[in-house]
Amino acid sequence: MERAFLGLWAGISALLILGVQAALFRVVAELPEPEIEVVAEVIAIPPKPEGAMSEEGGDQGTTYTDAACRKHEGDYRNACFHGLALQRAERDPDGALEACGELPKGEERWECFSDVAEIHSRVDRDWSEATCPSIPARKWRDQCWFGIALAWSTTDADYARDTCQQAGQFKNFCRHDVNGEYSQVDPQGALEWCHQVQDFPQKWCYHGLGKYLGRTDPATSRAICEQVPQENGWQQQCYHGLGWALAEQDVDSAMLGCRETPDSVQDSCYMGVSANSRRFDATRSLEICELVRDRKDYKSCVSFARGAL
Repeated sequence: MERAFLGLWAGISALLILGVQAALFRVVAELPEPEIEVVAEVIAIPPKPEGAMSEEGGDQGTTYTDAACRKHEGDYRNACFHGLALQRAERDPDGALEACGELPKGEERWECFSDVAEIHSRVDRDWSEATCPSIPARKWRDQCWFGIALAWSTTDADYARDTCQQAGQFKNFCRHDVNGEYSQVDPQGALEWCHQVQDFPQKWCYHGLGKYLGRTDPATSRAICEQVPQENGWQQQCYHGLGWALAEQDVDSAMLGCRETPDSVQDSCYMGVSANSRRFDATRSLEICELVRDRKDYKSCVSFARGAL
């Protein structure tokens, strides 16, 4: 009994922590279409709203049951039912929504609906597409479409990018992330889409290439960034994304990686490292700005880093 309780407690704690982290990065529902932070015309894309969940969905170390969830109260009960919904989402989506229905009517319930639709879209995307419009909260309805798009980003990029059109306030974040994810399986194809897209700011598109390829294959990311046009600072956007991605692994290694980039884009790479570091260590972010040589970019880097102090 004690072991079972500890397992349930660990699962609930993990869900609560994830919920807090996700809340820190999500956009408020009432805001208009989101503006991506720009530092000296170089984009600092914040982490995407919760999406691209694990293919199995939910916490794989814990098994949830309706009976067990009903033994808890308050936040523990809610976290348990959310976990149960994720557990059911792939094979029993209607049962998953029933579990979501045990959550208080409001943000928690609609987030749960969105998560279920995202996970189940890999099995039956028609079902998921029908679920998103049923979510009354704008933020989570938009997030629902965002999640479906991310779920298909590497297997059906055309469908995924089209689905982003439904993502409302997250539309441009969605296309940034979807094409970035796709670049990990077809770098040249993703680059060509950025060249051709007309209704999506290309600087965001090129930033996504640098960021997502930089996470899995920094060498290919550099090679792709070299092919990005230099006009309008687009190539700088790509290297800023690369710097951001490298910093996600290790800040010291990221700065070494930036030194391997051409002199003309090193400032952008360092600014990407600084922008990522700002989320966790504003003082270190400010220190990294000292490596930026261009005076205008340096001032922007410092201003952005100080915003977190």
